[in-house]
Amino acid sequence: MFRVLPFPRFGAVFAQARLVTAGVAILSLWPPREGPMLLVALDGRDGGRLVGPALDAGATLNGRGPMANMVLVTGARARLVPLISSGVIALSAPRGLCGPGAPA
Repeated sequence: MFRVLPFPRFGAVFAQARLVTAGVAILSLWPPREGPMLLVALDGRDGGRLVGPALDAGATLNGRGPMANMVLVTGARARLVPLISSGVIALSAPRGLCGPGAPA
């Protein structure tokens, strides 16, 4: 017996909706050219080790992020994005998720 999938005609619509949702999520976290950013240690270790490389990249420290492996900074994306080679990713710091930041 063959099993008929529900809504076979809408598979392409569902796939396109997933792509649009992923695109919106990526664009909402894309770091600004210059301004507040969230540095995240991809290995999950303490965010305190991010302070030195961030300051070396010309960023200003704003505080701790919402999790232990995050640091809030203000700086230029062009100088912070190369930190990815050391396992650090720069994201947009949405005020709703990050708040004002805890004192460093």
